[in-house]
Amino acid sequence: MTTIQEEIQQTIQQIVHLEKVASQLRTTKQELETAYDEQDGLLKKLDKELRDVERLEGLTTTSMFYKILGSKEKQLDKERQEYLELSLKTEDIAKTIQLLEYEVNLLEAKSKSKDQLIKVLEGLKIKREEEIIKTDPVLRHQLLGISEQLESNYKLQKEISEAEQIGAICDQLINRIIGLLQKVRNWGQWPGNTSRSRMQRYARRDAIDRARNLSYQIKHHLHLFNQELADLNSNLSVHFDPKAFTNFSTSFFSNLITDWIQNQQLSHAIGSASNTRNQVHHVLQQLDVESTQCKTNIAKLLQDRDHIVSS
Repeated sequence: MTTIQEEIQQTIQQIVHLEKVASQLRTTKQELETAYDEQDGLLKKLDKELRDVERLEGLTTTSMFYKILGSKEKQLDKERQEYLELSLKTEDIAKTIQLLEYEVNLLEAKSKSKDQLIKVLEGLKIKREEEIIKTDPVLRHQLLGISEQLESNYKLQKEISEAEQIGAICDQLINRIIGLLQKVRNWGQWPGNTSRSRMQRYARRDAIDRARNLSYQIKHHLHLFNQELADLNSNLSVHFDPKAFTNFSTSFFSNLITDWIQNQQLSHAIGSASNTRNQVHHVLQQLDVESTQCKTNIAKLLQDRDHIVSS
């Protein structure tokens, strides 16, 4: 590969990356607007639920009975659970907005250099064309065909690599959240009000909070992984279920709330995270196969080109 060819390949890879950045920027801005709307709706619902809890706490048992509302404690438990669920969702959307705002700023900064790179690439292609014109016309045709295939495979290799990197991050984060929840489940429940039991309950709540904070990061990276796979799907036969990634947050929080309030076993929340991890592993295995094939194609094309040049 000549110096000009190396510069062309490097410039093409940078432009391909910036094209994906521009596409991702548009999508992220739309998602941010949707998240703002969702946050407004959740805050209104949260305010209503808080008023419902405060209203029930102010009623006497007698007035509750005459209003045919059933057990005061039962009603309070229901309202508190609804308030807790909305609180978690509100916190979730706030974290999502924070990540999306950061992502928009980062993508906008990256996308500014694309026009300059395109001009550089055009200049490099002209120089490379002048090199090829000096050779035999037949060899020139063959070399141009190989160069086109190489460019396509280099682009594909870079996209696979980016998808694998995000998938690996997803796998690491999910493993961490499963480890935390398994510890909480194995610790069991501690009755009583001793110093030891209070410390254990605090440790349990701290682990749950850490798991919830990790879930915000997992949701964000699974979304990025989903986007990378969607871009690749037109060029590769990678099979995956997008819902397994996009629905992770809803499934995880639903199971977490149910287990924590009702039986504190966390089995469903762990199962939700484990299923998503299995999906990530399956896709990563397929990407590894495709990456190996891509590298084989590049090696063969380089060999063919070297044979033509040296013959």
